[in-house]
Amino acid sequence: MEMWLALFLLLLPPASCTISLEGLQGQFASLEYPQGYPNDASQSWEIEVPRGYGIKFSFTHIDIEPSPDCAYDNVQIFSDEALYPPICGTWSRGGKRFQFPQEYYTSGNWMRVTFKSDFSNEERYAGFSAYYTAVDINECEESDPCSHFCNNFIGGFYCSCRPGYFLQENRRICGVQCSGEVFTQFKGIITSPNYPEAYAENSNCHYRIQIEQGFELILKFADEFDVEGDPSNGCTSDVLKVTTGVKEYGPFCGSQAPVVSGLMPNVVEITFSSNDQGERKGWKIMYSSTAKQCPVDILKHNIVQPKKLEYDYKDAVRVRCEPGFELFDEQRNHHVGSATVHCQKDGTWNSSLYSCRPVDCGPPVTLSNGNANFTSTVYKFRNMYSCEEPYYKLEGNALFECSAKADWVTTESGDNTLPKCKPVCGKSAISADTGRIFGGKRAKPGYFPWQVRLVTSDGHMGGGALISDGWVLTAAHLFDGSLQTEVRGGIVDLRNARPENRYPAKQAIVHPDYRKEASGREPNFDHDVALVKLQKKVKLGPSVSPVCLPSAGGVHPPELGKLGYIAGWGKTEERNLAINLQYAEVPVVSMNKCEQASYKGKKPIFTSNMICAGAQGTDSCQGDSGGPYVFSDPLDPSRHLVRGIVSFGPQQCGSYGVYTHVGQYLDWIEKTMEEHESDEVVT
Repeated sequence: MEMWLALFLLLLPPASCTISLEGLQGQFASLEYPQGYPNDASQSWEIEVPRGYGIKFSFTHIDIEPSPDCAYDNVQIFSDEALYPPICGTWSRGGKRFQFPQEYYTSGNWMRVTFKSDFSNEERYAGFSAYYTAVDINECEESDPCSHFCNNFIGGFYCSCRPGYFLQENRRICGVQCSGEVFTQFKGIITSPNYPEAYAENSNCHYRIQIEQGFELILKFADEFDVEGDPSNGCTSDVLKVTTGVKEYGPFCGSQAPVVSGLMPNVVEITFSSNDQGERKGWKIMYSSTAKQCPVDILKHNIVQPKKLEYDYKDAVRVRCEPGFELFDEQRNHHVGSATVHCQKDGTWNSSLYSCRPVDCGPPVTLSNGNANFTSTVYKFRNMYSCEEPYYKLEGNALFECSAKADWVTTESGDNTLPKCKPVCGKSAISADTGRIFGGKRAKPGYFPWQVRLVTSDGHMGGGALISDGWVLTAAHLFDGSLQTEVRGGIVDLRNARPENRYPAKQAIVHPDYRKEASGREPNFDHDVALVKLQKKVKLGPSVSPVCLPSAGGVHPPELGKLGYIAGWGKTEERNLAINLQYAEVPVVSMNKCEQASYKGKKPIFTSNMICAGAQGTDSCQGDSGGPYVFSDPLDPSRHLVRGIVSFGPQQCGSYGVYTHVGQYLDWIEKTMEEHESDEVVT
């Protein structure tokens, strides 16, 4: 166990640590230099010298695994003035030219050096060694005391001249020789010969400022400006001009210092010529530089880190996209989480390979018997659900929006619960005319779109009513012999039945309190109600739609005298089964009418779960059992409710009939349908 623990500790990567270096000089090297640094190394050296000194840092040897942008193994230098790019590769003092600087300087008194390596190196690399020294602050940068070169040393400075010039008695100003000089530093001063003393006569000077690409120049004239000539006459005596590759400034002369506004390219030419007088003080140009700036807005809908007011040449930022957008690599043709882009020397970002594309939610889920209405599937676009009206109505939120998480959510609550297209019930094309089933009137298509015909496997025939697109309400006594049944709907003339009019039944469910009629006893049709669950939901339309169940207030029987519709393919007055669907309006009557009617055999049992209805010559008959007894909704006359189910009647058709009171069974109907809802198959 101890051996394995020791091996585990040995294989752990070294923890990151920081070494503090103080004093005026020092040297250090990477981990295990020069034998080769380990994998997953991470170490920092923090150099701090006394205030008033700057730091000069130099490498003596570099041998670090090379990689693009030195992304794998590298050493990197930070100061209070700059963050230098990572360094890798191989170099040693006295060796060949190296792509990175070997010396670094900061006028501050703090510098930090970090070294890291990745998890694996295919070859051994020694690492690096370096040293630092504290240097005196350069007074030359503080006050610009010399006209040409300022040379700093500990405790002071001295001036010197460019070739062809000489140092005058004041030890600050150089004599004339003013052509052919190229200024490559990022800031400096250019003056007329002998400035601020009188410039030499017959001067013909040419100066060139040329700094690194990616930087721009800023020129400013000193207030003390004295060049012979009259600006209003075009400066015909002594002439000072500033030119770039695309523009010329000047000529300048007189005693008013010119103002050159704006940024200039990295190369500027300055020319100055004087006549033979040489009595004026001349001019002084102070130039500085700034990195070329890139736009603050890199990509549309991006988030940038770090976020700054300005970005300069060589700046690098990490970009990702706002919520609802994904960063897409156009070259690799796939999405990425984030990417590093760089401000280039031409003032643009190397971001053309990337774009923030809106997330795509994909096509919305299609509703059964509904439609999705949308123009696009990307972020913030919307989809409006609708149902196939007038046979279905929408239940739930209709308006959805593509969210930042690439999911369709409701605009109201933000969840993704889909609405449903619920069947519209109780719609009929019938008008309130009177007729009979027994000796009655033919129904037209659309009069009773809920009416279905049932034939059980033992030959019993009856009717029923669609109460949804997957359930039929009928009488329990139809299933006394068999629970297997065939259901047909959407037809008026039985001879026109087609395959699509067949609705395969999955299960017949009889009310648990229904008791079959027993031989020798009183006929008992109490609780004569059943449900048939269809294998598939039927497609609703003008010929097929459900009838409504009464609301909770429908538990009371219809009022006496109230007219309701009955329909069916039962016996007519000719005692034949009807081929065409027959219908009539029959009134609700007192239960006494049914109790006093003549019945074959023993008189049936009558209960409060029954309704008596009919009139002389208008009645349901054999073959109509299970059909609905339908009434107009008092709150909406265009809507129809099933209040009764054809149950039984006298032996002789044509007077009164007994109907199961549907309002007494609403709880059982709803509970039964709910329990079996999970088994429904959606077409």
